[in-house]
Amino acid sequence: MTNLIITDQPAREVGEHINNIIQDHYGDAVVLLGGDEALDIVEHIKPGKKCFHQECQSDATQTKETYCQRSECRTIFIMGNEQVSRGSKTGNYLQLVQRYADHPVVSLTIDTSINDNESIKDFSTRIENTFLEKLTELNNPKIISILNIYGDGHIAGIFSMNEASFRKTYQDDLTYVSVHAEGLKINSRASFTPSWILNNANELIGYAVGLDKKDILVGMSLETKKLNERPAELFSLHKHSSIYTDQDIETM
Repeated sequence: MTNLIITDQPAREVGEHINNIIQDHYGDAVVLLGGDEALDIVEHIKPGKKCFHQECQSDATQTKETYCQRSECRTIFIMGNEQVSRGSKTGNYLQLVQRYADHPVVSLTIDTSINDNESIKDFSTRIENTFLEKLTELNNPKIISILNIYGDGHIAGIFSMNEASFRKTYQDDLTYVSVHAEGLKINSRASFTPSWILNNANELIGYAVGLDKKDILVGMSLETKKLNERPAELFSLHKHSSIYTDQDIETM
């Protein structure tokens, strides 16, 4: 059952919730960031635990508010989806860097910008390999995925398609794939697959802010659809999911 959280400060509350997860978890944390509106959350995220290591405390410049990178303290970030277009300056990672140049999250985020002359397929394979290699280095990682929910029922990087196209695009045995989304200004995308999120994310957080999200939230509360028809159904399928919204939805 998806937990619906209605608040007039959704970005702040998601950020504080992520901070609590990071602080309470004994091990490393991995945060998959949604793009676009969900980037509002970043300013409220503290990217590491409060440090209580004796050797860190011994340094006069260190305090209990210091964030360290010891094994059980690390937090890494990666964009959960990307707008992929060679030469484009609008990719989600680049938006993050431009918007939060001085925020500590940026230095802890895996670079998911496309290289010059790199094909979309090669890009998605490279990011998948980079991420999985990083994951093997972590100690008891806890994975949190944040996904924008859009008014038409798609979620960040995961679009409505006929069932055959959906299965072909978001292959169950892959982690991160290239996506061709018809009708979008930047129609070349890349995303973590729904199956990988369902099987590996310890917590799934939806971000549905704005009046244009109200109808889809009401629709989700009244009926279920197939995942390929309404990708936002991912939240009802996940064992530990929540949706934060500023819309007054009485039931979910």
